[in-house]
Amino acid sequence: MLKKAIAPGGPGFVLLALSSFVSAAPLYDTFGPLDRATFGGAGIPNNEVAISSQFSNGASLITAAMSASQRYDNPALTNDGAGTYFAGAGTSLEGPSLLEGALWNFNFFIDIESTSGETLADYDITLYYDFDPAFDDGPSGLGTINITNGILAGPDPATTLLVEGSENLLFDFLATGIPGLINAPGGTFNPTVPGEYNCGISVGQDGWGVENVRMDVQVVPIPAAARLFVPVLFGLVAVKRRKA
Repeated sequence: MLKKAIAPGGPGFVLLALSSFVSAAPLYDTFGPLDRATFGGAGIPNNEVAISSQFSNGASLITAAMSASQRYDNPALTNDGAGTYFAGAGTSLEGPSLLEGALWNFNFFIDIESTSGETLADYDITLYYDFDPAFDDGPSGLGTINITNGILAGPDPATTLLVEGSENLLFDFLATGIPGLINAPGGTFNPTVPGEYNCGISVGQDGWGVENVRMDVQVVPIPAAARLFVPVLFGLVAVKRRKA
């Protein structure tokens, strides 16, 4: 689960619903490699990523990016080169504790490069995720993770320049929520049901939208024999901080 930058017990939950996040179609500036992203672990692909970047206040470059990838050594995902990924339906037991999860994870990356001393704590950042297999869900039905509250609850919010991670929709905390941090969507996620799952990131400041990125994962049945069960250990979140 999320660690360090996304910590339980932050300030009251704030839902950021920017006007530009109004549909579920993929949205990005470029689709391709993001070399500096690890998504918090080792071996998570970073060569096919939906990436959005925008200058803010004339001195800060905000980058928000998302992708989907296989969990551990499950079958690799494919994509259409335009922000939609294709994953298999089902679950597997993976990791050091043999935790059950869907065969795929959604990955996120947000960073800031600033010449004015701004950090991510100066922005309102929300990550959206989906339990409903219906196609093209809007943001009102999605679960949210308040990235900003997670940063503010961390040890050094004034130095956080990067937050990234990899999550699985079957993880319990995404379904139950964490006050001030995670607002769970209605219903439950069923990893065996084919359909489309929408994820996105919105970045704003002082009520104004700065940048958005969205991607889809379409889940289809795959033969059980195609699943691999050899775990490759990796962590889930990395945080880069500005030196004092």
